[in-house]
Amino acid sequence: MNSSTKRIFFGVALILLGGLFLVQQIFHLPIHLGVVLIALIFALAGLAFLYVMFSGRENWWAAIPGLVLLGLGALIASSEFFPRFANRFGGSLFLGFIGLAFVVVLIMKRDAWWAVIPAGVLFTLAAVAGLSDVLLNGFATGAIFFLGIGLTFAVVGLMPVGRTEKWPWIPSAICLVLGTILMMGSKSLLNSVFGIIWPALLVLGGGYLIFRSLRPKNE
Repeated sequence: MNSSTKRIFFGVALILLGGLFLVQQIFHLPIHLGVVLIALIFALAGLAFLYVMFSGRENWWAAIPGLVLLGLGALIASSEFFPRFANRFGGSLFLGFIGLAFVVVLIMKRDAWWAVIPAGVLFTLAAVAGLSDVLLNGFATGAIFFLGIGLTFAVVGLMPVGRTEKWPWIPSAICLVLGTILMMGSKSLLNSVFGIIWPALLVLGGGYLIFRSLRPKNE
């Protein structure tokens, strides 16, 4: 940042901090000011990294600390303002922010195909954490996890790197098979909409493979 931008950034931070103290003093809000202050500090630090990221595509790396810090600030703030939401979905919120960071890395640096793997893993863990109160047994949790990882590697296989290297389809197939087996043993998933969607996707995938095999090579 140049000197002018730094002054603006810290000026905004001071205004937010002073305004927060004034609101607390005038309205006597039932909040812990220290918790809000910590959340604000993390959020401002995250925004500083995002500013660096937007200053040039070569600064794609700044997306990771920027969104991680923003996610941490959001998690702390939600625990103060929305405690019920934080207790149930706080972990998913934070993991989602980290996963989003790797998605941004992929958008800014198109050849960074590796970013798909941590993004998919983190989104999968976020889904597992968010559905922990809904999933009734370990089979369901394991099914969601393996299916998410399998789909992640399938995305890598569909990318340009997957056209030259076939290795992503190996972990994808293994995880998808394990996830399907676990889903079949999970009544909580089979009795849901997911129990209809996933078999339909398997049928479509099988049909696509047969079509590719029977299609003339010159097409």
